[in-house]
Amino acid sequence: MVVKYRFSDFEVDLSQQELRREGTPVHIEPQVFDLIVHLVRNHERVVSKDELIDIVWHGRIISEAAFSSRINGARRVLGDNGTDQLFIRTLHRRGFRFVAQVHAIGGSDAEAIRLAPEQRATIDVPKQASLSTDVSHLDDVVSESVKAEANARSFIAVLPFTNMSNDPENEYFSYGLTEDIIRLLARNRWLSVISRHSTIGFQGRVVDARDVGAQLGVSYVMSGSVRKSRDVVRITAELTRAADGMQLWSDKYELQLENIFDIQEEMAKQIAATIEPELSKVEQQLAARKAPESLDAWDCYQRGLWNLWRFTTPGFDLAEEYFQRAIAADPGFARGHGALAYVNIQRALYDDPKIRPGRLETALRQSRLAVTLDELDCFCHCALGRALCLTRRNDEALAAIDTSLELNPSFAQGYFAQGFNLLWCGREIEAEALLDRATMLSPRDSHLWSFHHVRSWTHFSLGEYDIAVEFARRATRQPNATYRAYATLAASLGHLGDKAQAHAAAVDLLQRKPDYTIATARQELFFCNDQGFVERFAEGLAVAGISGR
Repeated sequence: MVVKYRFSDFEVDLSQQELRREGTPVHIEPQVFDLIVHLVRNHERVVSKDELIDIVWHGRIISEAAFSSRINGARRVLGDNGTDQLFIRTLHRRGFRFVAQVHAIGGSDAEAIRLAPEQRATIDVPKQASLSTDVSHLDDVVSESVKAEANARSFIAVLPFTNMSNDPENEYFSYGLTEDIIRLLARNRWLSVISRHSTIGFQGRVVDARDVGAQLGVSYVMSGSVRKSRDVVRITAELTRAADGMQLWSDKYELQLENIFDIQEEMAKQIAATIEPELSKVEQQLAARKAPESLDAWDCYQRGLWNLWRFTTPGFDLAEEYFQRAIAADPGFARGHGALAYVNIQRALYDDPKIRPGRLETALRQSRLAVTLDELDCFCHCALGRALCLTRRNDEALAAIDTSLELNPSFAQGYFAQGFNLLWCGREIEAEALLDRATMLSPRDSHLWSFHHVRSWTHFSLGEYDIAVEFARRATRQPNATYRAYATLAASLGHLGDKAQAHAAAVDLLQRKPDYTIATARQELFFCNDQGFVERFAEGLAVAGISGR
């Protein structure tokens, strides 16, 4: 059995899941690695685009931009490009072929390990993110103040998912899926999740969410079902408000697979990550209906979030006011301090540059206090990481955001923050994978425009201006997108040489920020470690017709 492939000065080691160049490991994004492995394995023939999608993405529908990004990434790590095509050759309308001379090296079955995920799903997270898979032991060290805070939290019950088929294996999958969703939701520190021991009595019964709410004292009820038919698994999930039985969210998932357990953890993460922002939006709406004089710390926090996600100066003003009220009402409210730090992070990005140092200093101070008050809150660690990143302390930011993701591996904001951070460390491929993960986990996130925008920056950094345009356009389509998305669109179009479209984007930009100049762009990229990126951004804006230097 083949365990290694060698070509040129590269070696693919299947047993170590590693690409090496002259004996030195090469950092590589997992999907890019799987793509290279499949092309190398099949170097004697042409591999179609559809086949690569089936192997690397498991047949999932992906954008042309995502596919091109991985092909470009594979060429880049090999020192290849679309012009020379020394290793990966594009054959028009046919597919791709690995054209370098390949030497296969055999080994015992015990040494070999399958690498390209032909029959399994993968989680596209770089090794550097060092995500923990088990932090359940942290429950034993929760402080009394944190336990007391639980009294003010919202409660949710996750009912056992119903097995809609006769396959006994599905019974175990349904049980495991429910367990994983409970475990992952419980890592959101603002939310209390009823134990499965309290919900097991509802298994196999058709129940009204209002009855569940009355019996368990919860505000929200989540339920779902699993049906397996041949090699297809269909999962449905819904979130209901217990007070009136109103359905707040629902979704369906259909997956092709060989082994049903391959997707259990991944689906639990997807569902848990989607539910958290949906619940947060409902909590914000409830807080907005209350009279201002009756707001407690939690209500002030929720109102603050609603204003923060507007991404406007008036919104930041109100958010800051509400978060200040939240911590005045409860000085030990960690999330209140973390949210106040986050407002200062946003204001450092958008306010007058003269007050930026003070904003960042306040953000660092508040986020550190938040972590001290509750060291198990993923949001607080994430806020600290973002503040550190903006002060170019990227290694410290990496550690803080890693901790955030270890505490909650479904935290889309954490993946976004780490992607942003790694981009300015020159690790664009890893950043792209994390940003893709954030988008997949929370497709309706209040930050979705930012997810797309930073992905556009990632491809701009790599010189992939056509893909940068695609993601910049996606960012501008979000209702709360700021003028910065239009600036990136104009700069990217400028580098493509499309002066007409670049000028149109510049017009849209100036409608939203009439005083925007190239100097504005330079000072707004204060966190960027790559001066070359800044210069290319300025050049693209100049082509689009933006004035200044």
